[in-house]
Amino acid sequence: MNLVSFSIKTKGAHNFIRRLWTVFTRFGISEAQTRRALHTLVSSLGCYDGSPTFFIPAVVLNRHPDLIAEIAKLGAEIGIHGYVHNDYRTLSKDQQYEQTKQAIAVFQKRNIAYEGFRNPYLGWTEESLTVFSSLDFSYDSNEAVIHDVIDLDSLTALLRSGFEKSLSLFQAVPCSAYRLRPHIEGKLLRVPTSIPDDEMLFDRLRMTDPVKVGYIWSKIMQRVYNLEGLYVLNLHPERAISCKDALATLLSSAHSHPLPVWVARLKDVAQWWKERSQFRWRITQVATNRWQVEAKCTPRATILARHLLIEDQSTTPWDGDDMWIQAHSFTVSAEQCPCLGLSLQTHEQVVDFLHEQGYPVVRCTEEDAYKYLLYIDMPEGLGENRKDQQQRCADLVDLIERQNAPFLRFGCWPDGKRATLSISGDIDSVTVQDFFLRILEVH
Repeated sequence: MNLVSFSIKTKGAHNFIRRLWTVFTRFGISEAQTRRALHTLVSSLGCYDGSPTFFIPAVVLNRHPDLIAEIAKLGAEIGIHGYVHNDYRTLSKDQQYEQTKQAIAVFQKRNIAYEGFRNPYLGWTEESLTVFSSLDFSYDSNEAVIHDVIDLDSLTALLRSGFEKSLSLFQAVPCSAYRLRPHIEGKLLRVPTSIPDDEMLFDRLRMTDPVKVGYIWSKIMQRVYNLEGLYVLNLHPERAISCKDALATLLSSAHSHPLPVWVARLKDVAQWWKERSQFRWRITQVATNRWQVEAKCTPRATILARHLLIEDQSTTPWDGDDMWIQAHSFTVSAEQCPCLGLSLQTHEQVVDFLHEQGYPVVRCTEEDAYKYLLYIDMPEGLGENRKDQQQRCADLVDLIERQNAPFLRFGCWPDGKRATLSISGDIDSVTVQDFFLRILEVH
């Protein structure tokens, strides 16, 4: 299937024609318009001590190496977006491997550092994950989490059709606390991306009012904040100028929350999550209803306690019943041990998952289950297929964090931050020529 056929299938003929018409307004013959857009995103985030992450196809980088190097020097992260703008779902595993290696070669030739990969159209497969791991990528950012912030009943049949095509194209999964967090699969960290993004709002729903767009993005930020998650917004640079006010609204909204929101590049998120995944707890009973706690973690860790009396250490109110403890060694008073009890038969896969989520765990018999805040018996593990695993992980996190009992955990984000916001952008084209060259490049 060629690019034109693919675009008509995934966008609809009407949206495809509108897209062609807007190309000439969003790109120029020279790099000037895109340079201005990239600088706009960099400066907007700079006001909040942040920087964006941009993903670019290698062939586009090869045509504009100086511009991308210029943006990288300003602090932006650059990631790989394929060799050409190919949907990886149309490629065999060998083709994915060869095209990814070609992309890496171009990045190395142009001295552009990379750590992550985002597939064009977020079009990943199980083979993609194997390819990325074998080529030593730190992370991918392809799993799309849908936020139900659009009133579908208010849409015309044409607009609703275009929106639903996007959900299918992006393989979107429902929102939950677990799905808004990164997770490790083998050597690869998977970083979720939230939708609707700018393309869905502007081109598919024709929502161009920056006030309305800013309100929608801020509404998503509020939900992510409540769930202690990560909001990765994909904002294509071609819409950076028209979305400038909407982005300002989102950044201001994130900054206004009672607890800080970390504005970070995706590689910083990946580095932190891998650091955090190594944190461990040691909890030892020293007397009746008294427990000595050792948190094995780095100084950036956010150590949280709920319904616990902390002895001889100062605490800071954090959120709800949670208190932030600055010390890494302390004694607590509680009627139950503030950790999860796991049956002797529970699969090791579950243990690894709970460690990554920041929860203290201990193996115990069913007779001793009453001593712990929650007893978990999962000998079958998390499931054999991805859909089952995602649902079980999401359900387990929701169950644990609903517990109104003595509880310890590592917060998701460093230095007491409640949530994280990452602004990413796919530089699919820099000029009009790049856009139309895709028709020849993509097969």
